[in-house]
Order: sequence, then structure tokens, then C-alpha cells
Amino acid sequence: MASNLTFPDSVYVYNENVKGVDFKSLERFIKKNFGKISLKVIRIKEKIVATKGVLFDPVKTKTNFDKVIHSRSPGLSLGYGCNVILTDKLIATFDEDKKLHIRASIYSFPSIISISGIVEGPAKPKDYYLYKDRFTKLGVWEIEEPKIKKRFKTRFIDYGDRRMTEVLKGYVSQALFFHITGNPFCEKRYCRLFNSHWQEGLIHSQVKVGKFCRHHKKQLCILQFSKH
Repeated sequence: MASNLTFPDSVYVYNENVKGVDFKSLERFIKKNFGKISLKVIRIKEKIVATKGVLFDPVKTKTNFDKVIHSRSPGLSLGYGCNVILTDKLIATFDEDKKLHIRASIYSFPSIISISGIVEGPAKPKDYYLYKDRFTKLGVWEIEEPKIKKRFKTRFIDYGDRRMTEVLKGYVSQALFFHITGNPFCEKRYCRLFNSHWQEGLIHSQVKVGKFCRHHKKQLCILQFSKH
């Protein structure tokens, strides 16, 4: 199986001015779990991720990314890397139901991780929406929203959340597994690669458990012993 894996030298995180992330902690996590693959954070002023409204534009995004790469390193190679763009921009794609769905991440070349998508994509607890619906009908949601968010604060990730770095460890891991194996996800709720559609599932896999399942631990061992 190891001969079929494609190992990057580094994971390059292009940061579109996202704040509040502990990149040192993220770097230690990658080093511990992915061996010789290093994390390199590149802060950029340019906006790479392109949308039409919130609809993700992959062609324009790739064009913007290529321009940034060329302008920063014309004629030079950054090495064989897994490229990830970290953005605050809200992004959405059409699903099989032909409806727009907010995305926390899109895995491709490069991959995209959206902080806003992490907050807005996975669904909050059902009770949260019941309160929101009730207070919206009464015309007082803007007044009640801070109270409801406080009540449910342990059950979903919000903007400025101190748990965001821990959650990002899972999303960057998914980007790396996509790059290496072509499959970023795992069906097990106790794995970093679990693709949760609910905030509580996201918190469970990334914060409460914060580990890889046995199968993906084995793949990580293969990666560490096989690279180079």
C-alpha cells in the first residue's frame, strides 16, 4: 500500500489574514502525526478564494492561486507540497439536491478551509433552531440571540472560538489525507477525519476525542516510515 501513497514535503497554509489561530500548536500537531511533513504558514495580502456571491468559483480561485505562487517565487519551486488556503470567506457549492450548501472545506489542488464555513456549515443543535424560529417570529431574535448562543456555547463552534485551532487540526489533516490517498474522510465519529454535518459531531471528533482511528493511525505509521 505504501508504494501507492503520494507524500508531500510540506503542507503550505496560505493565510488570507485569518486571525486567532495558534499556528505553533498546529505545526506541532503536524510534526507529531505526519512525521517529516512540515507545516509552513504563508501570510498573504492577496485574496485567492473567489466566489460569485457565496458560490465557490474553482477556476478563478486556481488562477488567483497560480498568480500568487508566481509573484512570490517566479521560476522557483516551493517543493512538492500540499497547498491549503485558509480564508474567512463564506463558500458554498451545489450538492446532489441541487441546493447551495455552505462548506467548511473543499479538498482539491489547492484545498480550501473556510473559518466562516466551519461556523456556518455544520448544523447547530436542533433546539437552537427552535429558539431561533420562535424568537424570529416574535421579532426579537436580534435581542435574544446572544443569550441563546451563550446557552449553547459548548455545543457549537462560533467566531473567535478558542477551540478553532483544535478543529483546524482535523481539517488540515483531511487536506493532507486527500493529497496523500485521495480520500480525506473517515466514517468513524472518533476520528480526526470524520466529516461531521453537525456541530456537536465536529466538537466530538476534533475536541473531545482529538485522535485518529486505528485504521488511519496505521496509515500515519506507514507514512512516517515510508517517506524518503
